[in-house]
Amino acid sequence: MKFATAFISAVLLMPASGYAKDYRLDYGVETPTDSDAGSTACPYGVCHVKVEKLNLTVIIFLSRDDPDHARIQIEGKPGCCFFELGAPSQRIVPGDPPPRLRFFTGVAPRGLLYFQNEPAGNLYLRFHLD
Repeated sequence: MKFATAFISAVLLMPASGYAKDYRLDYGVETPTDSDAGSTACPYGVCHVKVEKLNLTVIIFLSRDDPDHARIQIEGKPGCCFFELGAPSQRIVPGDPPPRLRFFTGVAPRGLLYFQNEPAGNLYLRFHLD
């Protein structure tokens, strides 16, 4: 009985130790009025990074199964934040050098209508996946 308990415990613990639970993320956000930077630990899946100073939240979708692709979204005050052509999210390849993502304020496209959105700032992300 003791052997069975030890074996089951070892099997249950093995998958958890085989994967990294999270990754490190360095971020920088610059706007025409201010900027902020920092570093945080993020879980695989969905990570919310609050940039209190700029009243923004950066949302990163990164799967452990596909660490070569991430989807980025930014939330802030009403009318913010969009990427090129009014896209609500941006797909990136985490790598070196970190990509510069321009984000905008304005409105999302509707049907065939695209609006001229105003530049709001730049977002820089560096992923440490090891």
